[in-house]
Amino acid sequence: MMVMKYVRFMMMICIGLMCSYFIAPNTYAGSVPQDVQSFAEGEGLDQFKMMILEDPEGYGYKNEEEVKGVTLGRGFEVYLFDVNKFPNISDSLIDVSKPTAQYDFIVKSGGMGKSFLSVERYEGKFRVVLAGGDASRLDESLHVMSKALSTDVSTVDPVLIKDGNIRYLAMKVDGKEVNIPDVPKEKNSLMGGMDNHQLWDSAKTIDLLKEFQAQEVDPNTDGAGGYPAIHSDKSNKDYTNIALISLIIALVGVVVLYMFLKKKENI
Repeated sequence: MMVMKYVRFMMMICIGLMCSYFIAPNTYAGSVPQDVQSFAEGEGLDQFKMMILEDPEGYGYKNEEEVKGVTLGRGFEVYLFDVNKFPNISDSLIDVSKPTAQYDFIVKSGGMGKSFLSVERYEGKFRVVLAGGDASRLDESLHVMSKALSTDVSTVDPVLIKDGNIRYLAMKVDGKEVNIPDVPKEKNSLMGGMDNHQLWDSAKTIDLLKEFQAQEVDPNTDGAGGYPAIHSDKSNKDYTNIALISLIIALVGVVVLYMFLKKKENI
């Protein structure tokens, strides 16, 4: 009898978790987990400096002193577009994207965005996968977004979606999603007139991306993507789906056990 009560209890937990997964509002990893943040602030930033110091001017720095004086700015989990989701969604860049378990940090020089530091979890540890690139545009986008939303730049919490060399900051505001691409005004022709001087309706952005897709146009011609430290082969796993599948398997196992014990009890 006690075993049956325990099995019923486990079934209720599994069902409750699955219901929470499906009905809870989406939350996105704009904020970085503490262990990732700690690695980036310490060993990650140290590795960044070592790599950039090999050729400061080549990475856009004046000298070694500037490299040694950099600080770590905001970090974001990187999302990538999932082309399979595009046909069914028309108004949300976030909903047509998936997380990668990779994190991009803005590295600052003199208080301004300068370069990128990208880190990821790999075999139970962290590693640096990219250092360099031009983070000034993303830093500017972040400030434009915070100003447009009348909030402090440290509290605005957008999702970072990366498409080649273009990075979008997307956020839902009053039930509607807005975004800002890190495309400067002088290159807005690459994005159908969109730039990082204002917020844009994500529905318009998706229409534009679908148009690019149909015409096989690649807007990623700017060349400010950074310098990869190593190739990342772990980033595109959908950990959420893995967790959901595991939960379903566990629920099926509990149901089978319940039916077996129920049948045995009736014998």
